[in-house]
Amino acid sequence: MPDAEVPQSALAWLLAPVTVPAFLDEVWDAAPHHIRRGRPDYFEQLLDGPSALEQLLAALRTEPTALRLVRGPDHLEPERYTLPDGTLDAARVRAAADEGYTIIGNNIEKYLRTMSTLTHGVEVELNFPTHVNAYLTPPRSTGFLPHYDHHDVLVLQIQGGKTWHLYGDEPVPPHRMQQMYEVDPAGLPEPTSLRLTAGDTLYLPRGRVHSAETGAEPSVHLTVGIHVPTVLTLLTHALHLLSLRDDVVHTRLPARHLDDPQVRAGLGALLHDGLAAVESPAAVAEGLGAMQDFLVRRGRCPVVGQVADTVGLDADTVVRKQQPLYSRVTTTADGVGLQFAQLIVTARPDHEAAMRFLSARVEPFRVGELPGLAVAQQIELTRSLIMSGFLVRPAIT
Repeated sequence: MPDAEVPQSALAWLLAPVTVPAFLDEVWDAAPHHIRRGRPDYFEQLLDGPSALEQLLAALRTEPTALRLVRGPDHLEPERYTLPDGTLDAARVRAAADEGYTIIGNNIEKYLRTMSTLTHGVEVELNFPTHVNAYLTPPRSTGFLPHYDHHDVLVLQIQGGKTWHLYGDEPVPPHRMQQMYEVDPAGLPEPTSLRLTAGDTLYLPRGRVHSAETGAEPSVHLTVGIHVPTVLTLLTHALHLLSLRDDVVHTRLPARHLDDPQVRAGLGALLHDGLAAVESPAAVAEGLGAMQDFLVRRGRCPVVGQVADTVGLDADTVVRKQQPLYSRVTTTADGVGLQFAQLIVTARPDHEAAMRFLSARVEPFRVGELPGLAVAQQIELTRSLIMSGFLVRPAIT
């Protein structure tokens, strides 16, 4: 099955009929939520169930590190399913599946365009880094023992069905996750069980202990892992960037700071000065800028435009931003830059209003709507952004 285009609002599509506002207000980070659809074909544009194994084997042939084979506590060594040249041995992978191993494809958004479109769509809407794993589980099998994830997950059932077991009502606290707390299956309460069928979505908040098993039929499902930055994330970025321009965090500790009670008593004042600097609007903005840069660079380069796409441009030409595409406007040595994917388009300072308009715009617009520019500048900027893939001309219907 060729890559297909995911609808414009990927998150709304994954959650329907639950709306995104309702999900974020009532479900997010609160409790697991099962969305039943009765639509076995709902996710077929993402991955074709019957050919899912062959799709993964083709996509990961030269990337065997992205593949895992798991059967309960047994993890098959990569040497058992790779060829001497380092590529996947497809026959051995198929044989392992026949022996009851779950086939796991990790971070498949790196290898399948449809998956990268899906994840980047979620990233644009939530500002949270997102990845996709694929799980192909044989009949009457359990992939992992009871465990938890450090991130929130949307489970998308592609083919067949799977029974999920949820243990307890309280998640593992984040500080215990940081300590790599291991679940003791013997100490778990009786689970609450639910069954996903093809076309269903299951939301699991971070830290919820769970396991899953198949019945008489094989199962194919995807997990959309949503990695939510924390205060620690922002603090780490802000501190690092502050350290590059302000010596307050480089103030040296006095001698005997470990042993002298009077010296130790004065360390709080030093920490206060450092924390006050991190709390400044400039430091927070720098930290957020670093997180924006990370999210921008996760986007895959859009399809580069053709010269023919720029013929006949004028102020009335309708264009739109490539979707989904996260972007930001930055200051450069000579003016401003529009950063997206692994690219940046620079311009003089008088283009800043137009750049910000472009970065924020979702709906199609006319070239003449670009603010702060003469018509010739509007056309030239549009031409440059079509050629770089940021803008496209909608098809005439």
